[in-house]
Amino acid sequence: MRQIKLSEFTLKRIKNREFEKFIPEFYELEEIVENDDWHNNDSVLNHTLTVLEKLEELLKNIRGKIAKYLNREITNYTRKDLLFLAAVFHDIGKKEMFAKENNKTSCQNHEKESARKANKILSRLDLSKKEKDLIRQIIKYHNVIPPIVEPNNNKLNEEFAGIQKNYSNIFLEILLLSMADLLGNQLRENNPAEFNFKINFYKKALHYYE
Repeated sequence: MRQIKLSEFTLKRIKNREFEKFIPEFYELEEIVENDDWHNNDSVLNHTLTVLEKLEELLKNIRGKIAKYLNREITNYTRKDLLFLAAVFHDIGKKEMFAKENNKTSCQNHEKESARKANKILSRLDLSKKEKDLIRQIIKYHNVIPPIVEPNNNKLNEEFAGIQKNYSNIFLEILLLSMADLLGNQLRENNPAEFNFKINFYKKALHYYE
């Protein structure tokens, strides 16, 4: 099987299922249907496609320093390109970690499994080792921000600053992916107050870097 160029890997072509033979693991996520505080009987495949749409919308409006940062090339591709690919595979491990109890589902520790599973898939694309490593990091740590962004977290700013420091190499990527992930689920419907708190916090944090 020939390696696929990342430039071929567009959202439109992914939606049209042109890569079903190339990444069957991705389309298998259609079988995994989540029902929890963030998802209302939504398949992981549908959720991921929505996240990709929201990420593209966010990136269209990025300007200034953030745009310059995202346009930096790692080897052959930019940080923006690699962020998109990380978003494609950020939940790829949910199939293995899926559990259901009393009509509620969970996928605990799916981030680590997603990074492991994506590692095999990334060899099918024309990426350098450095680019693969960066994508795996984004996937593995894409969920470190959301759990701390809660209205009752009195240490929110302190913990957020710690994440900025500890994940400085991928901080903007995981912040943008957290925003797209939030916009791509049903928390807005299920808990509007929590959704508004989170999205406003993210916007304020992102504005700091503009």
